[in-house]
Amino acid sequence: MNEVAKVLVVDDEAPVCRSVTKILAKENCQVDSALSAEEALKKMEAEQYDVVITDLMMPKISGMELLKIIREKHPEISVIMITGYATIKTSVQAMKLGAFDYIPKPFTPEELRSVTARAIRRKRLYLEGLEPEREPIPKVEIPPEVEGKEAVVPEVTEKEAEVVTARTKEFFYLREHSWASIDEDGSVRVGMDYMFQKTVGEILYIDLPLEDDELEQGGVCARVTSKERRIHKLWAPISGRVVEVNYELDKKSSLASSDPYGKGWLLRVEPSNLEEELKNLARGKDFL
Repeated sequence: MNEVAKVLVVDDEAPVCRSVTKILAKENCQVDSALSAEEALKKMEAEQYDVVITDLMMPKISGMELLKIIREKHPEISVIMITGYATIKTSVQAMKLGAFDYIPKPFTPEELRSVTARAIRRKRLYLEGLEPEREPIPKVEIPPEVEGKEAVVPEVTEKEAEVVTARTKEFFYLREHSWASIDEDGSVRVGMDYMFQKTVGEILYIDLPLEDDELEQGGVCARVTSKERRIHKLWAPISGRVVEVNYELDKKSSLASSDPYGKGWLLRVEPSNLEEELKNLARGKDFL
């Protein structure tokens, strides 16, 4: 974090506010605190913040309600939810509603620093005009009757045409974190959303689970080490048993950045509660 970033911490427990403030003050952050959502909203009217870190469970106006207000009035602000283990499902739903990320209690100083660093980068990318969920993959408009076949696509010059082969495939997103895509055999391929990589920066290493490991939606499915030597947790978009790992990433971790929706996939999972969990994810289509 080179430039001073403005962070607002919202928690009805003063010790939590003090702890977060102390940790981030060493990261070149200007940190304010509020003991309620009402106080936070007043401060946000008077000051511009890059990141809001809020507890999920608060009296009167909850963290979820505060998130909705911020998304409506200040969509450029990255919101991080502080959660307890029992509220992971709610945290996943919060991300569908626009939370940038969440950090479960208890958390370490390094975990807080890592997610805050990503949140600050996300704010700056937003101001640069990039799509906050993920960088758009070049899209080709293909009528349903020719889907999967060759299509003529105009180039930027509109003077020539390029023949490409494209096929649509639906993706389900744990916003700005990971994606899930259902294969023909019913298994689910899992990968890293482009905006997660964009806010992490250059990737040095990806620590993946082993085959037969069990994943839980909203739990850790990978740990990504950045060039800055920070470790970033990637949340799993769905629950299930890992049936295949993309070991090509051991040889070339940059695939997760250069081709995140194709060769840079991370895992293939045998889902355990797919129909219900897809309701917690955002939907979209990309071209492979």
